[in-house]
Amino acid sequence: MHSPIATQGTNINMYLDLDPQLQNALEQERDVFEWFLQPRGQTHREVKHRLTYEVNLGDLHIFVKRHLGCGWKEVIKEWYRFRKPVVSARNEWEGASILNKAGLRVPKVLGKGERGRYPHAVESFVALEALENCENLEHFKKGWLGFEGTRWVELKQYLVGEIARITRTMHRCGINHRDLYINHFLVNHSIILDWNPGRTLPLYLIDLHRVQKRKEVPARWLQKDLSALLFSALDVGLTSADCVRFLKEYLGADWKKEFWEKKRLWTKIVRRAIRLYNGFHRKPPTLPKLLRTN
Repeated sequence: MHSPIATQGTNINMYLDLDPQLQNALEQERDVFEWFLQPRGQTHREVKHRLTYEVNLGDLHIFVKRHLGCGWKEVIKEWYRFRKPVVSARNEWEGASILNKAGLRVPKVLGKGERGRYPHAVESFVALEALENCENLEHFKKGWLGFEGTRWVELKQYLVGEIARITRTMHRCGINHRDLYINHFLVNHSIILDWNPGRTLPLYLIDLHRVQKRKEVPARWLQKDLSALLFSALDVGLTSADCVRFLKEYLGADWKKEFWEKKRLWTKIVRRAIRLYNGFHRKPPTLPKLLRTN
């Protein structure tokens, strides 16, 4: 990226950093920052002060996540809960940078900007390179994309291990996701159709706008991430062997010792996942034997 533009000492602090290709595509725009704040192309999601839209800009295909001022009410509400309010897209680009340096695959940040002096009135955006021709794992189960029999079992085993590795790396970086569901893992459609055991299958982790960053992730946030992940995977057709595979990859070589030392935490993770499933589906999940806590 070019050297970022930063202004201070005025009524509005501003930061702007664009990839050269993106900057060239917008060279005719008088106010580049304002260009990103105006919805364009196809809107995918709009929640309160946040909006995500998809747009083609020259040869670039991008997703823009725009944040407008959330107001003091939202800020104070989060402070009252002893939580840092999400007032800017900065969360996403800083989280993406940390995870990328750790070797994880995340959407490439092509542009980022932030302006505003006070937390309730910050305006910001992050422009992400679109991940072309990708499938998320939301509907991952037997028969997905034609995977059946032994090939299905081998794919499931691979993905369980890979998701565990990604989650472990993220948590060891001091980052918790806060929306860690399997639909936030993407895989290229063409690559997965040609996949065979022994081959790498690149997974991308997306939707980083609510991540939290610390030196170490507190136990309660580990629990929330892992419970959400398990809840979203309970209809995949998990076996006890799949659960052990996840634990081995997530906890490392001394996984049995780690597990027994923190068995209470893992019990809470499973129980919370079951509660989430009951609340969302209005019925109990079918659990592998290893997860039946009662």
